[in-house]
Amino acid sequence: MSRNFPVKGLADLDAFLSALPQRMQKQAIRQGLTAAAAPVRDEARARAPKQSGKMAKAIKTGSPRQNQDGTFSVSIRLVGDHAYLGAFFEFGVAAHLIARTGAGQGKVAVRNAAEGKGKVTTRPMKIGDRYVSGIIHHPGFAAHPFMRPALDAKADEAVQAYASKIRAFLEGKTGFIAPVDEAV
Repeated sequence: MSRNFPVKGLADLDAFLSALPQRMQKQAIRQGLTAAAAPVRDEARARAPKQSGKMAKAIKTGSPRQNQDGTFSVSIRLVGDHAYLGAFFEFGVAAHLIARTGAGQGKVAVRNAAEGKGKVTTRPMKIGDRYVSGIIHHPGFAAHPFMRPALDAKADEAVQAYASKIRAFLEGKTGFIAPVDEAV
C-alpha cells in the first residue's frame, strides 16, 4: 500500500520491528495487513452491484504473504462462482457478437458472417427465459468500478487500522506502549 499511498513513519516502525525476533516481525506485519484490508473489503462489498448479492459475498481478503522482494502484501479479490462477474462490472464490456455455432466455427467466422462475408451454422441458445438463434449484437455496458474506488475511499482508514493493530500487537507482546503519532 505504501507504493500507492505514501505513509510517514514506516522507517521508524521498521527500525523498531527489526529489534524483535523475525517471527514476531512477520506476525505483527501480517496482523496489521489483515486489519488494514478489512475496511477496504467492507467498502468494496458495499459498493458492489447488488443484482443477486452473491458478488458482494464473493469479495474476500486473502492471507498476507511475504513477496520475493521482502515486502508483504494482502489481496482483496473476488472468489467463487460469481468472481468472473466482478471483472465485467469493474472494467465494463465492449460491444460484441454472440452466436452458438457449429464445430470449428469461432468468433472470426461469426464476425465475418455478421459482415456478410461468410456463413455460419447457428443453433438455438437460451438467454433468460427465451430461446434465440442467429447472431446477436450485444451492445456491451459501461464500467461500474467498485474495487478501486473502495481503496481510494478507505486508504486513510486502512492505514489507521494497520497502525492500531501494530500498536496493539507490540503492547501485547513487549509491554512497550507505543506513543500515538499522527504521522503513522
